[in-house]
Order: sequence, then structure tokens, then C-alpha cells
Amino acid sequence: MFPSRKHRPVQRLFLLIIVAIGVAGSAWGQSTILNLRNGDRLTGKILREETNQVVFQTSWHNVVVVPVSEIRSREAVGAPAPQVVPAIATGPTKPEKTVAQVPPPATGPGSLTPAPAIEAKKPKPRKWAGEAQGGVDLLFSERDRQLYSGRAKLTYVDAPFRGTLEYMASYGRTEGLVSDNRMFGTIKADWDFANRLYAYTLGGAGYDLVRKIDTRYEIGPGLGYHAIRTSSFVLNVETGFDYQVEYRSDHTKTDSFYWRFAEDVTWKISSRISWDEKFEFFPKVEKMEEYRFRLESNLRFAILNNLSLIFTALDTYDTQPAHGVPQNTLQLTSSVGIKF
Repeated sequence: MFPSRKHRPVQRLFLLIIVAIGVAGSAWGQSTILNLRNGDRLTGKILREETNQVVFQTSWHNVVVVPVSEIRSREAVGAPAPQVVPAIATGPTKPEKTVAQVPPPATGPGSLTPAPAIEAKKPKPRKWAGEAQGGVDLLFSERDRQLYSGRAKLTYVDAPFRGTLEYMASYGRTEGLVSDNRMFGTIKADWDFANRLYAYTLGGAGYDLVRKIDTRYEIGPGLGYHAIRTSSFVLNVETGFDYQVEYRSDHTKTDSFYWRFAEDVTWKISSRISWDEKFEFFPKVEKMEEYRFRLESNLRFAILNNLSLIFTALDTYDTQPAHGVPQNTLQLTSSVGIKF
């Protein structure tokens, strides 16, 4: 028996109400993810939603009350992607109407505002860097020779400031006699105040017993210039004053002001090979023909990311050394360096 025509509108309304309740119930019971503004994510079901808060049951069956202002966005878990169902023509079609633009969503109480785009945080640059080196050169032949060397370097960079602390020491014997016994440490502070110009202060202290230097210290300010700065090649030049004092084992003392002319180069030849060089020239202020210089060159081969094999040449010269000491000293060493 079929219902009469006058009852059909009532039945249609009744069916629509049932369908709406079913859809709302399925949506209300569906698992939802709440993305909070502090970065947390809650997964569970919405039990009740009010004007200023949402009563939420998490996946571990805890009921929490979440303020609406703390919810950045929400998303349904496992919601199927919408599918486009082709329309079946049932008669003459009307011309299509221009689709009006959808107005922006309301921003009243309880409404969700779209989350602002969050830029990825850039990693903070490292301010501290260091390297430790250790080497042993042994020769057992007609003339036995043993040389032990060590070095440590610590750098702090917080633009426009740079600080470098360096320490080196070596001890050696040849035919049972001490042929090398030295230690020296330096501290240097740089301050960039222009595009390429910087000011520096340099200090150092140490000894060299083979060259009869019981104690030596120096200090002096100056200016520097970044002549070349690329990703693989750096050249700096410096000039300034240097006050040097030496107490020698022959009971003499030198106490003089020197000019300081210096340059340092760093060249990254390849991903695993690099070379650096540093030269310092110290002529006396009152007598330019009396001078000292120090030249150091390092060739590095990276074995691992932080482990390198290093070959070093160190040459020092003094026109007025202690009595019985040669003017020039050249030292060749090999070591293993670890960066940290």
C-alpha cells in the first residue's frame, strides 16, 4: 500500500531529519586531531563544543577541556577525499551561472582562524670551535731522534667580535741531548668596525730553552683588513705595534718596541684538502735592520669529518739571538688533529 500524495512532503521531511541526525552523529563521533598553538596535537573525539571551549576525549580516554583560543586548527582522522560525481542529464539544462566568490570565514567566538605560516627556524651558528693536535716523530738510525709536539686552538665568534686562544708545545731529543724544548701561547681579539676593516689586540707568552729564552712575552694593538673573503679562500693583512720582552739564560734581557706586519691565508683546495699559512715580521722601531720573523704553514688532509692528518713547517728568525744560538730555526712536524 502506497502513501497518499498529501503525506509525501511530511515523509520527506522526516527522512531528511533522520539523515541529518545520522550525519551529525557520525561527524561528532569521528576521531579528530586538534592542533594547538603551542605545537601540541590531541587525537580523540569531541564530546561537547561550547562557545569558548571544547570538551575533548583523548585517545587514551582522558577528558580535557580545551579553550577555543588555544586551538590553531582541527582535522578529521581518515576523512575520505571528496569525489566529484558526474551529473546525469535529465532534460534541458539551464545556462551555468557565474559562481560567486566565497566570503572569508567569520572570526567570531568559537570560530577557527587559519594558522599563520610558520617559517622554519634556521639553526643557530656555532660560536665556539676548537682543535687539538698531537704528533710524534721518531728516527732510529745512525742518529736517534725523537720529537713530541702538541697544539690546541679555541675560537669564539660572535660578530663583530672574534677571539682566538692558541697554545703549542714541543719537546725533542737527538742522540740523547735535548734538541727542542719550547712552549708558547697567544690570545688575540678582533673587532670588525667597517666593511673589511677590523681592530685587534694581541698578547702572548712562553719560553724556548734550546734558544736560551727563559721567558718571553709580547703585547700590542693594530689594524687589519680582510683583503679577500670567499667561501674557499681568505686573505687578511695586519699592521700594528708589538712590545716584546725576553729574559735569556745568558743573563741578558731584551726590551723593545717593534712594528708588526703580518698576513694569514686559508685556502680550501678541495672538500678534504686545505692549506693555511701565517707570516709575522717584527722590525725594531728605532733600528729597522734588527728584526724577527715567524713563518708557519700547515697542509691538512681530512681523514674523517673531524679528523685530519697535518704536516707543519715552522721557521723562526732573529737577527740578534742569544750568544751561541743560530739565527734561524726550521722545524718540520706531522700530527693528527681532531676538531670539536
